[in-house]
Amino acid sequence: MNFAIYLQTLRTHYRSAFYVGIGLAVMALMFAALYENLKDQLEHFIYAIPAGFEAVLGELATATTPEGWLGIELFALFFPLALVILGIVYGSRVIGREEDSGTLELLLATSVGRLRLVIQKYFALIDLLAIPATVLFVSIALWTVMFPFKPDLWHVLGACVSGWLLGLVYGSISFAVHAITGRSGLAVAIGSAAFAATYTVFIISKLLESWQDYDVFSPFYYFNNPGTLIDGLAWERLAVLVALSLCGLLVALIGFHHRDTGIR
Repeated sequence: MNFAIYLQTLRTHYRSAFYVGIGLAVMALMFAALYENLKDQLEHFIYAIPAGFEAVLGELATATTPEGWLGIELFALFFPLALVILGIVYGSRVIGREEDSGTLELLLATSVGRLRLVIQKYFALIDLLAIPATVLFVSIALWTVMFPFKPDLWHVLGACVSGWLLGLVYGSISFAVHAITGRSGLAVAIGSAAFAATYTVFIISKLLESWQDYDVFSPFYYFNNPGTLIDGLAWERLAVLVALSLCGLLVALIGFHHRDTGIR
């Protein structure tokens, strides 16, 4: 099989994914460097923070361990949001770039079929999102050598995989919308709206007891921070993220197959 479409998509977008990974690696460096000096002060800091802040920052009660320290802000906020934003943008652009430039019809006029194009573009989306997750994991492993900071690296790897799949869920929504409509702006808008709605539900479910049962309707529940860092992967939650992503791919395949692109 010719993987030219997949490789070209990676070449076009990999730099931005790598730069995001470097940014996350720098943040991980800060967390690793500060842990030894701050761990004895964290208990007093925890009690000084309003309880509602845990919904956004992560579970502060676990912050005195290396895994829990990573679970506040870095894995609770910056890493998942970075992957979600990348997923939404890439999902709207991996096909949208050719469509906007007028080269999509030329591609489809050759021997490249619609199914093959969508599959290769989706695999490019998968691998683009894997880049920052991989850079973050490798950097944390490196920082454990340089600093007295020893989280369980298997658990860190699991959390990076979960974040990668979380980004892929929202990227799949954006990807499917663009495959159906051909409109990059609409794909970003719907992907962003899905993120805003589900993240809001997740946060409110942590703040209000009456909403606690609704957290399962948010992909962030299945991202499982800091549970994965503390206890390792929950495979059933990981399976939900995979299933949601595959649903997005299926919708994209059906939608793109039936959409009028000017080429049959």
